[in-house]
Amino acid sequence: MKTKFLSYFIVLITTTIFSQEVNFDIGTINEKKYFEEINFELVYDKIVLPVVINGKKYQFLLDTGAPNVISKKVFDDLNLEKTKTLNVNDANNLNQTMQAVQIPKLEIGSLRFENQAALIYDLENHNLLGCFKIDGFIGSNLLRNSVIKISLSEKKITLSDNIKNINPKVKPSKIKLFGSQKAPFIEFDFVGTNKEKGTDMVLIDTGMDGYYEMSNRAFTIFEEHKIFEILGKSEGINSVGLFGTTKPTLQHLFTVEKGILNNATIKNLVINTTDDTNSRIGIDFLNYSDLILDFKNKQAYFETNGAITLENTIPKYVPTVLDNKFIIGLVWDENLAKEMHFGDEIISMDAQKISELNFCDILSLKREGQKKLSYTLEIKTKENKIKTLKIEKQ
Repeated sequence: MKTKFLSYFIVLITTTIFSQEVNFDIGTINEKKYFEEINFELVYDKIVLPVVINGKKYQFLLDTGAPNVISKKVFDDLNLEKTKTLNVNDANNLNQTMQAVQIPKLEIGSLRFENQAALIYDLENHNLLGCFKIDGFIGSNLLRNSVIKISLSEKKITLSDNIKNINPKVKPSKIKLFGSQKAPFIEFDFVGTNKEKGTDMVLIDTGMDGYYEMSNRAFTIFEEHKIFEILGKSEGINSVGLFGTTKPTLQHLFTVEKGILNNATIKNLVINTTDDTNSRIGIDFLNYSDLILDFKNKQAYFETNGAITLENTIPKYVPTVLDNKFIIGLVWDENLAKEMHFGDEIISMDAQKISELNFCDILSLKREGQKKLSYTLEIKTKENKIKTLKIEKQ
């Protein structure tokens, strides 16, 4: 059996990277006035676009929650000089040493970016990122002097020097750009059934699957105001970061009467907590709205008709990866919690044996699994007892 698996029904791996030890606010773009449209591919629901460096074509993942990253292979191809070794935190606050570098010239379409700061990471041998066949990330620091529009429906990004060239259809919300990485944060408002209101400052993270994850730090602050309806709590692991998994911690699942993001009102929003210091919103909102990030004027636009109603589905459990096994990470449903626990190994789903799949096969099956109304789950408990459970969507 090939090692390490990703969540089958809810993919929670994130690639957010933060470091204060290197200056990412460097580099230029040659063109002074520009309007460039670039087609992209969706690879396992991530935005992957073509990039040219030294005349060679590469594939980069667009991740506004991270700085620029290049693979070790690209680093070797370019024969670059490492500039600094630094400590970096991933989305789960796990720490690892990485090395920084400057890329002399990088082309996206006809646009030429020079002397951009990037981190070096072994993407090819990462159990998840190797499936994407990418050579790096385009991060928020490369975009910091531009306006970018992302359209999933058209599978196209637009880069310009001026928001007037983009012609937004809605009014903007202010964003804050943190650190030399220029990570974009926006206010996410919500209203409870008790009419209590709250505002969370969230990272706009196109490298994250899902809608909205609230940091445990923010949850602790908001919980006393009883804005949320708690759906479940569980101790375990709900995500895999760039550097792996964290230790089991207490997490919460909850809902809120409505969320408000830019001009959009969001109903049926189910929220889970995260061990990350920052709350964040992910790429799934782009299924309902084009996103415009105006880094130059510190504004963001979600081009919706003013209302988003999500599918009213509450997850019963979360699968994840630990010690090269596909396991139960969290159990939200009280009845299921009597039958399965954190660390139980997932053996099969319906007729599909997990041992017959490699990691990338499971990524391919993720969307198919989300559509199922019911399925049979076979697990092996820590006591080596085999259980067969029927899982049905609420």
